[in-house]
Amino acid sequence: MGSLWIGPPDRMREIPQAARDYDRTVELGVTEFRALSGSVTATSLTAPPRRLKFAFTGLAEEDARWLEALARRVFGPVPLAVLDPAAVNLLDGPQSQGYGPLGGYQLTGTGTLAQQADRRLTLTATANGAVLRWRHPHWTGWPIVPGLPVGFASALAPAYGACVLEFFTATGAANGTAGPATVLFEQPPAGTVFVRPTVRLVGTAGAVPVGAAWLSLATPAEAGQVAPLGDGCPAMTVTSYTDHPQPLSRDMTVELVEVRRAAS
Repeated sequence: MGSLWIGPPDRMREIPQAARDYDRTVELGVTEFRALSGSVTATSLTAPPRRLKFAFTGLAEEDARWLEALARRVFGPVPLAVLDPAAVNLLDGPQSQGYGPLGGYQLTGTGTLAQQADRRLTLTATANGAVLRWRHPHWTGWPIVPGLPVGFASALAPAYGACVLEFFTATGAANGTAGPATVLFEQPPAGTVFVRPTVRLVGTAGAVPVGAAWLSLATPAEAGQVAPLGDGCPAMTVTSYTDHPQPLSRDMTVELVEVRRAAS
């Protein structure tokens, strides 16, 4: 994708300048407890929040003003979409490899979606016309950038179904589809803000693994290839920023964290 895109989903803006410092570390939240016997018990967060930090030197004034507006919540306490240049697979990590939780998916029509003891997901007794959808934890679908094609591939296709992309407007209204096909790389219709990947299933008898999936932006997803680990595309909010004006430009640092409820 090449550039950072950031903003409310319906009006993301490109920041073409590369960040001088770019940190996308996940906050694991691991806590250790050491017993007198010497044994160690470790606990961690079930869903570690993503954090991002961008530091720019000599940032163009208009781009700096945009980041400042987001940090100061000029548009209100709205969650921000962030498409960072290192993101390869926009699905969440477990979704990209066919793992639970079940809340990351939706099965409509005949069949059963189940999570195994090892957290892998399987489909059983599906019928023609059943649809498996990948679900974004915050929005109707994954935010996209106008003008950039969207790619999607699933391990279920072509043996157990065909890939379809569902497009939506900013209000969540349906805005057309692409597919069905074994693999997709399509330009969204005008007015599209969100995309949701789906597979239209065929009839199956025994348990079928959901398997890996790959949702990409501007880069084709490749059928039959190992899907890269998903980076996720969580809703985020700015937690802090620094602003050091320079002649004709500004040095700026912006830090963001994943949110699971509306920012305030």
